[in-house]
Amino acid sequence: MASPVFEVPDYRTTFGWPVDGDAFGAYLDLGGEIRGLRMRSGLGAEVQWWLRPRMLSGPVLAVPGEHSEWTFLTQPAPEGHRKPLPPGIEPVRARVLLPTGRTPRSTVFWATPPDPAQPSLPQFASVVGAVRAVLYGHRR
Repeated sequence: MASPVFEVPDYRTTFGWPVDGDAFGAYLDLGGEIRGLRMRSGLGAEVQWWLRPRMLSGPVLAVPGEHSEWTFLTQPAPEGHRKPLPPGIEPVRARVLLPTGRTPRSTVFWATPPDPAQPSLPQFASVVGAVRAVLYGHRR
């Protein structure tokens, strides 16, 4: 099944994301109202597998390469959040490229595309908790 195609206006109006665009693609600044958590793709797949049946999953960007990485888009961390992140994940505070109809899949694609029927992002703590569950074998 092909991933849905979104353009700059879709990201802005359907999802309410502060996306900029140019002839090369759509760009989203992470670290403000939308956060990103990056991890290797293998861990990311396990984390998304853990989140999905709990209805906590959300959009995940995939950047292919020798060391493929996934970036989970989340709501901002709660005010005062100071707990260290589990090993193997890092916060993303940067401008990222979002896939559009013109973006080569070899550059970036949606591992899990955003869902127009469910446009809200998962909580930061839910994704971090899923990483801990996967890494340390916690089951809920």
